[in-house]
Amino acid sequence: MDRTSILKVITLMVTAFGIGIDFTGALMLVPAIENSFDADITSTQWVLNIYALFFAMTMVAGGRLGDMYGHRKMMIIGLSIFLFASVLCFVSPGLDYLIGARALQGIGAGCVWPCTLAFGATKVSKPEHRALVMGLILAGVTTGNVFGPMISGAVVNFGDWRMFFLANVIFACISMVTAIILMEKETQHKKGEHIDFAGMGILSFAVLLLLYGLDVGADWGWTSVPLLLLFFVSAILFFLFPRVEKRVKEPLLLPQLMQNREFLITLGLNMFNVSAVFVGLLYFPQYMQKVLGWSVFQSALGLAPLTVLLAVGSIISGTLYNDFGPKRLLVWGYICVTAGAASIVVMPAGLGYLQILPGMTLMGLGATLTVGPSGTAAVCAVKPERAGLVGGLSFMTHLVYGAISVACATAVMYVTSLASLRNQLSADGISMSDADQRALNGGTLTTDSATAVLAKLNSAEAEKVKSAIASAFDTGMNMAFVFATLSVAVGILLAAKLDEKKLHKVEG
Repeated sequence: MDRTSILKVITLMVTAFGIGIDFTGALMLVPAIENSFDADITSTQWVLNIYALFFAMTMVAGGRLGDMYGHRKMMIIGLSIFLFASVLCFVSPGLDYLIGARALQGIGAGCVWPCTLAFGATKVSKPEHRALVMGLILAGVTTGNVFGPMISGAVVNFGDWRMFFLANVIFACISMVTAIILMEKETQHKKGEHIDFAGMGILSFAVLLLLYGLDVGADWGWTSVPLLLLFFVSAILFFLFPRVEKRVKEPLLLPQLMQNREFLITLGLNMFNVSAVFVGLLYFPQYMQKVLGWSVFQSALGLAPLTVLLAVGSIISGTLYNDFGPKRLLVWGYICVTAGAASIVVMPAGLGYLQILPGMTLMGLGATLTVGPSGTAAVCAVKPERAGLVGGLSFMTHLVYGAISVACATAVMYVTSLASLRNQLSADGISMSDADQRALNGGTLTTDSATAVLAKLNSAEAEKVKSAIASAFDTGMNMAFVFATLSVAVGILLAAKLDEKKLHKVEG
């Protein structure tokens, strides 16, 4: 690549780095947020889920607006929104306020990310460099994934998790300056485009109601009438979505793309590769803090086998894409992720960090062979003027399914861990109300609610309860990975069915 192209790639990597820091860094803050707002995991999971959902649903619009008005312009607008939302996160007085600010962050990131991918896919010097550039951009975001937990760990050690969001402000400013200076303004844009707000709205509400139902199911009762009505409305919206898409002028799912079997398979491959990784990013740090007793910073270092492999592997997968093609990379990648998720389930309890280390390593290796190639295959399969749209569409499916996976896994985890805690307390002869058991389950022992419950016990009983909680969390996490294993295994079948030759004839 020439010097100009290299500078452009550096700019895109800096932007991706800032987005990567926010995603994993915020996950590491979950126990600290639970303590600060006296919440449990079913509530704090929204710090991840609401961001992923709004990120996902904004990406298609952000990509299409970039195609219409310029990817550089939309990147700068998105970074401005992201910066403002980061300030709101910093001053959040409560969990609901924080969740709302995270939703706004997702909107900003959703404008930035597809335009970053599209700029990298269309503005490099030679077409044969495209896969390498995409790999470098993904390396930027995954390198941010590595440093994000370390930054959040450091700020928690200083005593205030809110300081993490100041790092977001700093990197958003850096990204804006480099984009303004190093990226030239585009003069030619796609004209006559329309944005499918109706489709995005229906799909967003369908997913949001599904996630909310999975969140409150344990409290409302899984067979309660209000919950069943919630799921029913969500199902109706999912049912209406394809019918609305047939009536709009420019649907989210373009007919010429959706009629191609290989392209649909590729979208599926963008979905299923995130199940185990998203669940791992949420639960591995909590396992290290709640079961092993590690600090946030120690947990960040413990997560490195997953995050470092994601960062390094993004570059490697970009160089391997042209040599081996997406199919072989995806098949072996999905096998590795499935084996890693399954290892969490079968590894015996009591091994400490070694219980999750093999799984983290296999999942990190497998994710490097699936995330980049699946996204690159989708973007490279269309005309350049559709790159922003398809980049947004592929990562939309990626993040929406990731949010759904986390919600499903958390529902399974919470119910399983609560049942385990109840059984162990009964075996230890400790009587405790259902309300007190719920206060202890799924959160940290230092929340106000948990502290009040433990204060009712003598020292011997308190130690037994702490041991039961750690064991219950481990049991619940294992069941969450049963769901993740089954979900990721679907990707092996899809990858085996992929026909690369037909895939690259889309819109040909």
